[in-house]
Amino acid sequence: MSRYSQERKEAILKKLLPPHSRSVAAVAKEEGISDATLYNWRKQLRESGSA
Repeated sequence: MSRYSQERKEAILKKLLPPHSRSVAAVAKEEGISDATLYNWRKQLRESGSA
C-alpha cells in the first residue's frame, strides 16, 4: 500500500512545474521525502503519459 495517494503525489509534482518551477531538492525537503522518491514519481508520471 502506498503511503501517499495518487492525488497527493500529483499535487507534490505540480510544484515542479510552472509557474512554481521549484527544484526537486527544495520540494523533497519541504515534503519530507527523498529526492530519489520524487524523481521516481516524476518518471512514473511521465511513463504513464499524464505529464
